[in-house]
Amino acid sequence: MRINKNNSLKHFVYVVLARRVLVVAILLSFVLAVIVHNAAKDNIYEHVLITAHDRIETLRARTNEYLVNEDVTLSQALHQAIDALSHIQYDKSIGDFVFYQISILDENAVVSEYNSNYPYIDNVKRYINDTPLHLQNNKVVSKEIVQLDDGSYVHLIMPLQNRAGSPIGHLRTMFLLTKSTVNALTNRVYMTVFYAILIVLLTSAILYPVIINLTRKLVNYSVDLLDSNLEILQVLGGAIAKRDSDTNAHNYRVTIIAARLAEKINLPSHQIQSLIKGAFLHDVGKIGIPDSILLKPGKLTASEITLMKTHVDKGIEIISRSTWLTNAKDVVGGHHEKYDGNGYPKGLKAEQIPINARIFAISDVFDALTSKRPYKEPFSFETTIQMLIENSGTHFDPYLVDQFRHIAAVLYLELNGKNEEALRKILNEIIQKYFCSGMNTLSY
Repeated sequence: MRINKNNSLKHFVYVVLARRVLVVAILLSFVLAVIVHNAAKDNIYEHVLITAHDRIETLRARTNEYLVNEDVTLSQALHQAIDALSHIQYDKSIGDFVFYQISILDENAVVSEYNSNYPYIDNVKRYINDTPLHLQNNKVVSKEIVQLDDGSYVHLIMPLQNRAGSPIGHLRTMFLLTKSTVNALTNRVYMTVFYAILIVLLTSAILYPVIINLTRKLVNYSVDLLDSNLEILQVLGGAIAKRDSDTNAHNYRVTIIAARLAEKINLPSHQIQSLIKGAFLHDVGKIGIPDSILLKPGKLTASEITLMKTHVDKGIEIISRSTWLTNAKDVVGGHHEKYDGNGYPKGLKAEQIPINARIFAISDVFDALTSKRPYKEPFSFETTIQMLIENSGTHFDPYLVDQFRHIAAVLYLELNGKNEEALRKILNEIIQKYFCSGMNTLSY
């Protein structure tokens, strides 16, 4: 059997891989954009802090000059000093202060000054009034970029200290960022995203042929391995059939019937995989039964029957040596259990019997009854169905028998009289469906 892998390989390489590259590009771009945006903000904060410190030193010097006059209060001196600051020229390429507020702790004084020449100063006043000042730590600088209707501001709150380093109050300002500064920040983020995507795409373009080649090799290897496992499954199943004087046709039919019934009850795909393996290998333990018993033409004695029943345990022992075949144990170990608990080897009852074993029991008996054997002629379809119904609740799961009745006629017409090659073709389609469905993600 060869697995059709071309479409799956194309899907994986050209669709799944491309999506993953795109996702990586987007995630990387987002991360870099955040990093660059934060770095740009820190640069702006640093500039505003340095400017604010310079202004504070100038403000302190001017305030001390005005306080030489004993008739001037601290509040008046601060007002005069702030007014004097507005006439000093300094670098305004990044922005300008449009609001000062100085709080003096010892004198419980608060001095506020707005830039009355700024046309949108009312927006700043509303923001200040709506944002109460909460001073939590005299050593912590609070800074954030605030977006108002007319532009972007840095809202800065920083502690004021005397020359000895002791806290004396707080400075609160609103620093208006120029349009060019905001645009530069935005453009820097956009350019970073662009270059990040470009780098990822260029790197992917360089690595893409290598990835395709490695992926193709991996898919080929995986498919060959799956082919080998499936071929061994069929060879082993065929060897068992020959050992039991049977044909591959029986294995093909019971597997097809079991898979169709599993589909009818909407069994999950992974369980149908296990069912297919178990159907092929249900009698694998008969390899360990002596020919004198396995091929005996007459009726078996009680001791011989007991020995024959050990083929179930022998089968479990055989498949347990293979990781890939381990999930076939439900059928191998449970296909002789009966719904009423009178089966073997464990005497399981009803739901205690694995669902795959209950499904297989119906398909095995249906095929045995409708097939010609050296020791019997085939029963008619009607007689076979009637026998299944009569054993519903004793040998078989009543629900599964009822579901099987809906598909039995179609299955009988599809499989009856087909040779091994025709049956193999039908079974291969089922195997393609359930064993190759994950190939587009290499998850099978």
